[in-house]
Amino acid sequence: MADDAEPSLFEQISRGWRGYVLIGLIALVSSLFGAARLPVMDRDEARFAQATRQMVETGDYVRIRVQEDERNKKPIGIHWLQAAAVNLTEPLTNRDNAIWAYRLPSALGAMLAAMAALWAGTALLGRRTALYGSALFAAGALLGFEGMTAKTDAVLVGFTTLAMAALANLYTGAKRPKLISLVFWIALGCGVMIKGPITPMIAALTLAALAAWERRWDWMKPLAFWPGPLLAIAIVAPWLIAIQSATDGRFFAEALGEDLAPKLSGGSEGHFAPPGAHLLLLSFLVFPATYALPFAARLGWRAARAPRNDAVYESIRFLLAWIVPSFLVFELMPTKLVHYTLPLYPAIALLAGAGLVAAFKERWGLWHAAGVALFAIAGAALVGLWAYGGTFIPGDADSNLRRAIASALIGGGVLIVSIAALIFLKRTSIRVAILCACALALSYGLRARVLPEARTLLVSSEAVAAMQRARLTPRANRELWVVGYGETSLVFMTNTGIHIASPEELAAGVHVGDVLLIEGRAVADVNAALDRRGFAFAARGAPVVGQNIGNGDDVTLYLGQAVVRPAQLQFSDELAGDQPPDPEPPPTPRRRGRQ
Repeated sequence: MADDAEPSLFEQISRGWRGYVLIGLIALVSSLFGAARLPVMDRDEARFAQATRQMVETGDYVRIRVQEDERNKKPIGIHWLQAAAVNLTEPLTNRDNAIWAYRLPSALGAMLAAMAALWAGTALLGRRTALYGSALFAAGALLGFEGMTAKTDAVLVGFTTLAMAALANLYTGAKRPKLISLVFWIALGCGVMIKGPITPMIAALTLAALAAWERRWDWMKPLAFWPGPLLAIAIVAPWLIAIQSATDGRFFAEALGEDLAPKLSGGSEGHFAPPGAHLLLLSFLVFPATYALPFAARLGWRAARAPRNDAVYESIRFLLAWIVPSFLVFELMPTKLVHYTLPLYPAIALLAGAGLVAAFKERWGLWHAAGVALFAIAGAALVGLWAYGGTFIPGDADSNLRRAIASALIGGGVLIVSIAALIFLKRTSIRVAILCACALALSYGLRARVLPEARTLLVSSEAVAAMQRARLTPRANRELWVVGYGETSLVFMTNTGIHIASPEELAAGVHVGDVLLIEGRAVADVNAALDRRGFAFAARGAPVVGQNIGNGDDVTLYLGQAVVRPAQLQFSDELAGDQPPDPEPPPTPRRRGRQ
């Protein structure tokens, strides 16, 4: 696909290493929005971060644990990267549970993915078109969010895109094929260490689809260069051997049996969705490339209908082979989360960039109108999410309404200006710049301004703040017991040794002076269990009211200490058999903020 003519300034920006620096910075900046201000989030991020924290605390870098729960069936690569980041940043954090240190590998993974997308696109589409597509990908709302969170997905897409970029260079006959083959195998091994079979699956499906479509395999021969597979094995094998030994030979049996069965039988952790869910959400999640999706669809349809030996659409066939087979697999899997298809977004964005160039040349007016409409709908959804997020900032109903209106006006203004620019400005490079700026502005407003202040959703953070105000933070001689609220984020923010217990376990192990954090629905059971040991729950301060973002439940957390039951109540019980008065019922939790 040939590039359209552009000003010399753009030529200077996109030439050589400057283009990679630009794309990497876009992805890095997007990933850093809110990374330092937003507390650890439930549930996946908190579990990953806590497992890494326990590795650093214990010095055991083989087993994966979240408190006493072992998660050895999960690949360990992300924990090693996070542990390295925590140790390197120790002079800045003093290992004080600063979540931003755990998020650094994800930000770098997003950066790697964007730069690898540019490398792939340059080989397939040319430098300028590749810069369009990789810029849309780097500024993407979903990539930025995953780059901000301490999980596997941004790092996975980084190594997967690097592997696919190596394949793209082999496909187009790049120089030094053996060296590029080694890059592929190294990226493949690293991808396995991050999230198991996903990277090999995408690569294998792409190779199989291209072989079946074009009936040629000669370009794949460098992949058989023998040091490559050995490097991949060398990356993965030491950990597999170590964890097999550490788990007394149970690792492979558990990983292939217990872990795989639920996924094949139908969804895990309530994440079932019917086929088509990923496609339905694509225009929202790939934002801002949403505008170019109609162009990408038309160009892809042309390539699909063209003869298999048509050199004009050769690069488009590679991108389609990267996207379509793996997308179908993700759609057919019963378990679905929005980030599952993220490793395919680089190819979608590059196809969108090629579509933009084709639309500029051929004046696709109707498709342009469809793209503007899709962009407006997806952008309006993000603005609505921004405005809705403002209602979770503590305050009364009037304050919530004012914040929602202000957010809607600011976000809506950015969106309207962007839509007007798409309509009236014709140059492709300017349109791409407008799309990226709009996506970055909306992401900044949502992740850097609203979410860190939406304390009604940050229940664990608010509970820790309440402990600090009451001077009841846990320590060696004053343990923390939590009943009715078991989110890992609270463990990460306080102490690995805290007790998440049932009322009976609390009563059996609590000591006078221990800190208690009790969810409102468990207060009566806790009081009854403590009473049987002659203890009572002495509440301190106002309860923490909010919404558990992990499951959507409203929660009310009461903070206090275990004390000896007052003597007059004990004396009265002994004489008359009276029971201590029932605690006052907790107030009805509110979904919005509190004053």
